[in-house]
Amino acid sequence: MEDAKDNDGSDWESSFRRQEIWVMNTEYRLFGKDGPTVSGASAHVGRLDEMAKCLAAAPGSAAVRLFWADAVISVEGPDLGDWQFWIGKRAPSEQQMICFLLPNIHAAWRGEKRTRTVKEAKQLWYSHGSWDDPAPQVESVGGQPTPGIFVWKNPKLDGEEWWDNPPPEPEPGYWREGSWPLRPTREHVAHFLGSLRTSRWSHVDLKSEESEAAAGLLLEYSGVDLRFLARRPLSHRSWVPIARRPDPEACAMILGGPKGMSEPVKDLIREAFRVVADTPLLEVCLGPREEMAHACVAFMRLQDDAGFFRAAVVDLYRLGREGFESLVAAAEQAMRARLATWRPAKSGCSNIGGGARERSRTPSPKAAAG
Repeated sequence: MEDAKDNDGSDWESSFRRQEIWVMNTEYRLFGKDGPTVSGASAHVGRLDEMAKCLAAAPGSAAVRLFWADAVISVEGPDLGDWQFWIGKRAPSEQQMICFLLPNIHAAWRGEKRTRTVKEAKQLWYSHGSWDDPAPQVESVGGQPTPGIFVWKNPKLDGEEWWDNPPPEPEPGYWREGSWPLRPTREHVAHFLGSLRTSRWSHVDLKSEESEAAAGLLLEYSGVDLRFLARRPLSHRSWVPIARRPDPEACAMILGGPKGMSEPVKDLIREAFRVVADTPLLEVCLGPREEMAHACVAFMRLQDDAGFFRAAVVDLYRLGREGFESLVAAAEQAMRARLATWRPAKSGCSNIGGGARERSRTPSPKAAAG
């Protein structure tokens, strides 16, 4: 194992203390004029299926924000993991996540603006729940049923065009020039960005102490090619003018949904980060082809578990795009030069094996103890 020290001798944390994942599925709406647009029977409508996969693939300690054009689903803290553990539905499958999300989506449509605690949910499950209905609505009690999940339904404002009343016989291409209002997305982004450094629910130890620095990581095809080369930064703080600025302890990874992100949404995110002091937005690309959102989330989780994720982000944070690209080129050149004279040991290769451990969203120690 590498020594847990940075190049200047300071202690090095291989993972961010706070981590959030924002999936911008803003080409779809979560609610129509008559109710939710999504369902378990047709999960592809509104792409609830892909959002559920992203939630299942995310690290258990990360806060996950699933954006639609008119709403956002926020999953944070240990309550969902505790609830999964208690009712025995621990597999992080797409169908399982949908079953937990849907009751809260329907409750948000009715106007419920809070989520039940685990204690409340347990009491209601004993009186109204079953294996097929792990989060009973019980409308008379109030609250969104599944602990740990909050659905924020943003109300429509007068003058906004949501295309709810098309003409009886619309012309071909009627929707082509239409777009959803950006106000709800702007409000949601500003809200979560404002708490990025302080939210206890995205902190790995559930602490409310403020992070010294934070950064956004926007997955964008034109961004810098992010390469994971080491478990500690290869850069030195003394190399750059911002040597005295602390490295980010909090990070929000932002990526598009199945249809990607429109240019107006990208510009909205860039502008939101520009107005927040000392919280830069780093734009990165993971590969030569666009991939599904849940694959990107899973890939970044594996890099984080292996200890490579934060080191690469910190190198980019310190050096900027040109500096990071020069660093990667120099590292590859140095490795090739070293390997030109290297030969494997004559004893042969040892057995190689490995795998990834499956984890559901992490329950708290209290829940695990029963």
